[in-house]
Amino acid sequence: MKTLDKKNRSLKDIRISVTDKCNFRCGYCMPKDIYNSSYQFLKKAEILSFEEIELLVNSFSDLGVEKVRLTGGEPLLRKNIHKLVERIKVNNKIKDVCITTNGVLMTKESVNNLKLSGLDRITFSLDSINESSFKKISDTNYTPSDVIQGIENALSAGFKNKKINVVIKKGINDNEIVDILSYFKNHDIEIRFIEFMDVGNTNDWSFEKVFGRDQILNEIEKKYTIKKVKDLAQSSTSEVWSYDYGRFGIISSVTKPFCTNCTRIRLTCDGKLYNCLFSSNGYDIMKFIRPFYMDDKLINFLNNLWKSRDDSYSLDRKKLITVNKVKDKAEMSYIGG
Repeated sequence: MKTLDKKNRSLKDIRISVTDKCNFRCGYCMPKDIYNSSYQFLKKAEILSFEEIELLVNSFSDLGVEKVRLTGGEPLLRKNIHKLVERIKVNNKIKDVCITTNGVLMTKESVNNLKLSGLDRITFSLDSINESSFKKISDTNYTPSDVIQGIENALSAGFKNKKINVVIKKGINDNEIVDILSYFKNHDIEIRFIEFMDVGNTNDWSFEKVFGRDQILNEIEKKYTIKKVKDLAQSSTSEVWSYDYGRFGIISSVTKPFCTNCTRIRLTCDGKLYNCLFSSNGYDIMKFIRPFYMDDKLINFLNNLWKSRDDSYSLDRKKLITVNKVKDKAEMSYIGG
């Protein structure tokens, strides 16, 4: 079944947050002054089980979903996450299963388990290779070396499709763009620079703090010769360029939005669906899952939900901010970035 929304966009991808917890406290996602020792995270009974997630993926695949990305929070905080990957990979309609992680829990054992489970790709988050900047951004006692060790473990395990996401914030790490590219130039790994986005309501975002796509390119061109790569999937979130040692991408949700090609829906760990990363309201589907799974009713609901989808926040951002009509949005750590 092929389902189209009001802007003629297919449903092809689902991003599933498997936990609302994280071992980092990055200011753009989970600032420590809010997510501190008194913050009430979800209880185990409130979170979708692996069996429930598997059933949901099967239902979504009947509507055309082919790609699954597991996120959080930090997904490796979910015990035995590789067993969820095994469950999802049984479905032959799912062509790609990926995980996004900060990497510090990517031990050799974890990586090998994920490899054996059939995981197709890993995306790491690493916003700085400078120790002081890294600690300032992540607000933890971890170091860049801890993340890089996880990346090295993935390389050693034989993962071929790997990316590193780098959120660039003006005045914080925009001076490291070339350094990060240069550091990983011989690692056969694609760096993706991401503009600082106004996800949620707690990350103190403003246009003035965005280091945009063109500025990122200008920095890279100071050292490397670059060339645009054209043959990407229509629904890709990033533009890609080649440079002297490989490829890099830029996700420019602020300065060059890609809403017209967005084929993604998001599922939170407590069973709420969001049509957009910048959504204000989620749709609770637990009534279709507990106390027993109602597949036909759920698929009918999902089909109608996607058909009614009209989201294009990033295209409308400037106008909404100008007229002060931006609603409260779901937080990134909950909705799954």
